[in-house]
Amino acid sequence: MEASDLKQHPPFRVVTFRDDHEVISEEVETEVAARTRFASAIDLCQSRDAAHAHRVELHSGGETIETWPQSGA
Repeated sequence: MEASDLKQHPPFRVVTFRDDHEVISEEVETEVAARTRFASAIDLCQSRDAAHAHRVELHSGGETIETWPQSGA
């Protein structure tokens, strides 16, 4: 297999927002890696300045499959 045969757009993406501005976007190949990055991003946000709104989204196939914090929480 040639390197060019590899996927150009991994199926999972973790996006971190601060005050509704995207600050970090990571693409990964597997759900395990995506969930690990998602949890890590949440931990990072929880340790940051509470004066700012933080949000983390987990995307798969162009759809948001999980968001932190959960709405209504």
